[in-house]
Amino acid sequence: MDSARILVVEDNDDARTMFGIMLRSWGYTVIEASNGTEALVAAHEEHPDLILLDIMMPDMDGYAVCRSLRSETEFQAVPILFLTALDAVDDQIQAFTIGADDFLTKSKLDYNTLGVRIKAALERTERIQQAVSAKIQKTGMTIGMLSLRGGVGVSTLALNLAYQAATQQDQPTLLIDMSFPVGSLGLWNGISDPRNIVELLSRKPAEITLPLLQNFSVQTVHGFYIIPAPAMITDTGRVRGESVEKILNLLQREGYFIILDLGRGTLPLQWHVPARCDWTVIVTSDESTSRKLAKVAVETLPEQGIDSRSLLVLLNDITHAQPEDLSRDLPRAPDVTIPFIPNLQEIPAPSPVSALWSIVGRLEKEAVS
Repeated sequence: MDSARILVVEDNDDARTMFGIMLRSWGYTVIEASNGTEALVAAHEEHPDLILLDIMMPDMDGYAVCRSLRSETEFQAVPILFLTALDAVDDQIQAFTIGADDFLTKSKLDYNTLGVRIKAALERTERIQQAVSAKIQKTGMTIGMLSLRGGVGVSTLALNLAYQAATQQDQPTLLIDMSFPVGSLGLWNGISDPRNIVELLSRKPAEITLPLLQNFSVQTVHGFYIIPAPAMITDTGRVRGESVEKILNLLQREGYFIILDLGRGTLPLQWHVPARCDWTVIVTSDESTSRKLAKVAVETLPEQGIDSRSLLVLLNDITHAQPEDLSRDLPRAPDVTIPFIPNLQEIPAPSPVSALWSIVGRLEKEAVS
């Protein structure tokens, strides 16, 4: 996307001029704004493909600009890269939490790195837009979340995404815990009901009806529904693959937003489920093995009939590693980066998962527009 339009928001005239010269030399069209107010006006008038945003500005800081833009549907998927003199961990956490795609510190940045990060952000947006265009539909949609490495926060992120979906749209949101052989979502939400997804999937497809699914669904205080996994280790040998197909077909026809917590996703049944999903989110941490296994998933899942454009890589900084090289050991830069937040499972506002929602939520929004 060499002809992409980039909005540079920088109150320092010399720095803004330098960035403009650099970007134009790479073939980009440059739009300039010297403060936050000008940035919002330019964004609405010029519709940039990417925004380079300073934080410390006199009238409105970059955080306020980013928060304002992310509140509008038009700008929820436009890459926003903070380019700032700040480098504290808290600054980075705040940026990613409100929806930044990247955080670049001016004193640590070189010419080539800036070019690579811009190019990666634009290519990621183009790939996701192609996937959205290929999947526009007026029925429900399904998001599968998994990791081949345990302990990276798949269930916590699935819970947060369900909360985000339930608060951002009118359609019913259902979170299904398929983290076999034992799940945690029911326990986290205080659900002790003996009905669970294994019992449901053990039934013949002909027995599965929408009223039955609704009977197995438990509403949470946050407005979404959960079908929990068993609260103890359970034999999954009775689970029928065709029943998974029946459940997803029924729910999608009824317009449900479905989130599947596939946990480690290593059982044969789980391995084939992503082919039924509109998006498959592969979660990794900064730990080396986790990154390498994420690469395995990205490279192997397309062999199961999955559109590679629908695979999203999510880096969850669970150990506060603050990685400088986000794409290390991965086949591409992460589509979403979640900053370290000690109590993520308590669903803070704004949700750190808002960047993920800005991607997967576009399918429904564009389908009804």
